[in-house]
Parts: sequence; structure tokens; C-alpha cells
Amino acid sequence: MAKQSRTEQGRVIKAVASKFFVDVDGDVKVCFARKKLKFDGNIYVGDYVEIAKDRDAYVIEAVKERKNQLIRPYVSNVDVCLIMVASEPEPDFVLVDKVIVNCLEEGIEPVIVANKSDISVLDLSEYQSIVKCFNISAETGKGVPEVFDYVEGKTVCLAGQSAVGKSSLINAILDSDECEIGDLAKKIKRGKNTTRRTEIYNLGGTYLMDTCGFSMLEAVDIEPENLRLYFDDLEMFRKECKFNTCTHINEPDCAVKQHIGKEIGTGRYDRYKIIYDELVERRKNKYE
Repeated sequence: MAKQSRTEQGRVIKAVASKFFVDVDGDVKVCFARKKLKFDGNIYVGDYVEIAKDRDAYVIEAVKERKNQLIRPYVSNVDVCLIMVASEPEPDFVLVDKVIVNCLEEGIEPVIVANKSDISVLDLSEYQSIVKCFNISAETGKGVPEVFDYVEGKTVCLAGQSAVGKSSLINAILDSDECEIGDLAKKIKRGKNTTRRTEIYNLGGTYLMDTCGFSMLEAVDIEPENLRLYFDDLEMFRKECKFNTCTHINEPDCAVKQHIGKEIGTGRYDRYKIIYDELVERRKNKYE
């Protein structure tokens, strides 16, 4: 029997079928997983792993403990999530708020990046007191250096609807056409999802995750009553409410409602109620 070599430390930067591409100090090795590490989500892009050479192939021996993880797709050990929106396709701010909730639950900093400012500048006033916001144009490069400077040295994932320009932003940062870029379908103004797998680009210690279908359409599995804890712009007025556990929905003497349209954006509160109702419905279905 051939002697197994010593283990090495690396990071999974791409997964294709049963193959995992692991970056070991700049040297990318194609690895397979031990049978004990199944291919059903036990290894995420972003994972720190131990690998070893076994005969003629590299195998992943172990996955290090993650500091966080997200789903759709599976990624781990993320510092910042760039939530991308644009004037086209029409922005889904319910999705934006759900991603923010997911990020806060996992200890990830959410940052909103409004792309295509060369076409139209989105109004992000409802978010500017909550998260860091950027208006950029990946097409012209305006604002791109500021985004990169902000996330430099961190592991960054990009989330958002198709065709908002996630791959275009990566191209602008890389100053290359390494990622495929999809055009908007002219008639229906929807984008084709051109990113078919999750991959990490290492830019000298800044790790950019390009992700396929990264929309996180479901909010995290939290109790509806706790949703308020993820909406700082609402929760800052809770002390004025009659009840300390006020959910800001149907309780009497809810002070939050007095601030809607003023310090709290009307759209932001409406989306809070939408997500709250979804969580209530999910809990109801869970126990029926």
C-alpha cells in the first residue's frame, strides 16, 4: 500500500461535481473528498480544509470549523455580503431585506451596491442609516475602486437578482473579462443567470465569491417575534412602545408606527410586515 503524504492546509475556491479546487498558498489542487465527507453540502466553497495526496490524487481529509455559512448556494467563512441592486431589473427590496436578515444572523456585514448608476441612480435613503451603501457603474468603473477599498482583505460574496451586474462588478474589479456577462432579455427585462457555479477569486488576500442563483429567497429560520431584532431602524423606537416585547404589528400604543414615513421608511416597514407574515405562515405550516 502506498504511503499517504502529510496533510496541507488550503481553502476550497470552486466545486464542480465531485471535484473540489483547493488553493494551497497560491497553488490550486484538484481534490476529491473522502467517503465520510459526502457531496451533499458537507463541503462548501469558502471552507478551510486539510488535504493530502493519496496515491495519484489529492483528497480532502477534514473541514475546519466554519465561522458562518449561507445557503443557495452553499458558501462559508464570509466577512461581507455585497447585496447588488439596479434600476433594471426592477429591484426586489423584500429580497434585499431578507438577505440583510440572513447576514445579521450569521455575523456577516451587509453592504448594498446599486449598480448601473450611469443609467439611473436608485434611491437608497431608507437604508443609508442601516448599512453601508454605494452607487456605482460597473460599466464605466465609477465607484468600483471605493467598493474594493472598503472590502479589501476580506472574504466577500455577492448576492442579488440575475442581471444586476454581479459578474460585471467582478470583471470591473479584475479589470478583465474572466467572468461571463449576461445581457438583459430586452422584451421581459430579466437577466439570464450566467454564473453556473460558485467560485472564489483571490485578489492578493481579498476573496471575491461569484455565485450562481444566490438570492436567499427564504429568511432565516427565526421566530416571527424576533424579526424586529434585525430591523435596527424599527427597534430603536421600541423603548417608546407600550409593551417591551412589541413586534410593531398589531399591538396597541406602538410607537414605531408614529415614525413611519419619517425616520422609518414606509417601504421598509411594509417589507418588515411581509417578512413577518411569511415567518408566521411558515411556523403555522410547520406544526400543522
